[in-house]
Amino acid sequence: MTASKHYHAVIWLLWMMGVTHHSVTASERQITVEHTDALYAAIQDANRVGGNTIIQLRRGLYTIHSPIIISSPGITLQSESLDPADVILRGPGMMQSNKPFSLIKVNASHFSFIGITAEKAPNHIIQVAGENNADYPHFSRCILKDSYEQLLKVSHRPGHPEASDFGVVEHCTFAYSAGIGPQYYIGGIDLHLGQHWHIRNNQFYGIASPARRVAEHAIHLWYNSGHIAVENNIIINSDRGIGFGMADKGNLGGTIKNNWIIHADNGHPYADAGITLESSPDTHVSGNWVLQYHAYPNSIEYRFPATQRVVINENYTNKRIRRRNGGGASVTNNHNVEALSDLNVTQLVERFPPEYRPAVRQAVTK
Repeated sequence: MTASKHYHAVIWLLWMMGVTHHSVTASERQITVEHTDALYAAIQDANRVGGNTIIQLRRGLYTIHSPIIISSPGITLQSESLDPADVILRGPGMMQSNKPFSLIKVNASHFSFIGITAEKAPNHIIQVAGENNADYPHFSRCILKDSYEQLLKVSHRPGHPEASDFGVVEHCTFAYSAGIGPQYYIGGIDLHLGQHWHIRNNQFYGIASPARRVAEHAIHLWYNSGHIAVENNIIINSDRGIGFGMADKGNLGGTIKNNWIIHADNGHPYADAGITLESSPDTHVSGNWVLQYHAYPNSIEYRFPATQRVVINENYTNKRIRRRNGGGASVTNNHNVEALSDLNVTQLVERFPPEYRPAVRQAVTK
């Protein structure tokens, strides 16, 4: 790790511990915008001057007619109120496109997206380009919904070492408003190769395939990702909840802790396991609730010979915890449960934005 990256890693760790906070510094510029043309102009200006700019969006609807490209470091997009209900970035629609069209493409480090709703993308709502070493992205209090492909994509270039590392996703909602996606090639957070992310206190709803094959996970870390913490997230009516690794494109270490994964018996054709480890050694899975009322028989699965030295303990499930294809784990002190308490239901429902609460309540009430 270079000296610069080591320094920033220390700052990131302090921030994670609550020691530091983001505030406008003397080196940062701030621009306030209130309509679409001004937003595009502010992005262009921030990229031109080398970044370090907070772009504050006043209440309103912003029509995204071409992808927003972030090419300089330290750019923040945030709503003036920090309430995602007040600012909406709306793309051309949740439909297949002849050319790449994510609402936002992040090609630089230290990008932040705070208190904004972004919706209706032909590809992804946001793509973080790990192939361009776009480290330290931060997503907080935002809503990403209704894209034709994965809502938040963290990409990489196969065969190359560059990745997006040290990301934080917190207090965000990822959803398909109809309760099911437009096709199978969808997901909530799809992360390749990234290291040392923290994904915490988020909500996911309706990451489910309507046809052909199973959707990707609500949270999926793979293609040699590693050392990632996934904690205290709620995943409702999604084909697959949390996945570390896929086949031989695995993941190293990390924790899956205190998450809530619930799927009603609602007729989704490809409902699958709540937590899956595939070629994910040294991973700790604990304190999770996985309640599935559909026909799939397993709540948690650990698969393939590379999955070794795994700990699965103190989880609460109504289906099996199953070893598959040569996986290895210490499986201890897990518990069988059939339903949530009334208090649990209330706490989970209230984490979601108001428009999703009736459907979520129906899903979590057996």
